Amino acid sequence: MLRLVEYQTRTVRLSAGEAAELARLTVGTRGERERARVIERLTPTAEPGCYDLQPGPYVGRFQLLSGQVVEVAGRFPFQDLATLLGLGRGAALLDDAAAPGSGGHSLVDLIALAFVREAERLAGQGLAKEYQRRAFTRPPYPGVPSATLHLKVHAGRPDRLATSANRLTPDVTLNRLVASAHRRLSGLAYPEARLGARVRALDPAFRGIGSLPAGRPVVLGPVPARYREIEKLARLILDERSALPTGAGVSGVSVMFDMTRLWENYVGAWLRHRSPEVTVAAQQAIPLTDSGQKRTGYADFVLYRGGEAVAVYDAKYKPWRSPPSTDEIYQLFTYAQRLGVTSAALVYPAATSHRTTTTVGPVTIECWAVPIEALAR
Repeated sequence: MLRLVEYQTRTVRLSAGEAAELARLTVGTRGERERARVIERLTPTAEPGCYDLQPGPYVGRFQLLSGQVVEVAGRFPFQDLATLLGLGRGAALLDDAAAPGSGGHSLVDLIALAFVREAERLAGQGLAKEYQRRAFTRPPYPGVPSATLHLKVHAGRPDRLATSANRLTPDVTLNRLVASAHRRLSGLAYPEARLGARVRALDPAFRGIGSLPAGRPVVLGPVPARYREIEKLARLILDERSALPTGAGVSGVSVMFDMTRLWENYVGAWLRHRSPEVTVAAQQAIPLTDSGQKRTGYADFVLYRGGEAVAVYDAKYKPWRSPPSTDEIYQLFTYAQRLGVTSAALVYPAATSHRTTTTVGPVTIECWAVPIEALAR
């Protein structure tokens, strides 16, 4: 397993195929906004087959075509990562007395460990079941005749029959969510063999459970109490934060968390907690041109009071810096001018809280360093 730490450069030995595959991850994806790159830099060294490799702001684990497993650890303490992932104080769910593997458990191992513990308990109690209406067009014919189905399948032939009946089944949306998360975890490699064995041992429990429809949000009704913890973990494993960017060209199973997006979510919560009297709008579109080719920028956060913009904020998932760079001054000054506000700020993660101020004409640009645990205080 190739172990890395986000934004830290390490010299590694790679085959030509592995280097090519990782090189594809140095290009971000583009949509309305550019997505962060999984790999920031891949540079050949003077020694053949050796490369300087620097990962970007993705934390987790993925596998290359060669079978090589790449793990990127976070640069913040585990409790801070758990907070960013939305687990908050519920991160105790990830505690386990199992002996740590080489170098200790990674975030992915701890999530898998917690998932397995909850899944083993569910399997022992029995998966939830629901009645579903099923169609039958071959004997035996349970239930009651269905005229609509008879016409659709048999064109009303008098020598054929079609019926429908309720059947109790575990193949329901809630179990599909859990089973899909289990299948993703089953494709990963684990330094601790016992953990991998526990994941694979759950295969029979989820055999026969279908997959979730691709690209659709999972909407559930009331979740039974015994499913509440594993439902949170399953969503954490499967949601949009936990995959390599679209079109990355990596075929292996991955569980990768986009820390840039997670930091943006956290900053939004921090702003709402800090200024409850204002409305915080995320990813606000800002027209940058009045004539000619239309250009639009997207501010991470715009604060409104009484329907009027009062400040613009940009979340920066990078080491604290002050004063802001020239590009950052251009960006925030333009946003402030277009919005008609005089207050703008950059927000960075840091161990301790502090703030500096830069003035550009009528616009005051602040650089905030915000501890990740700030909301818990």
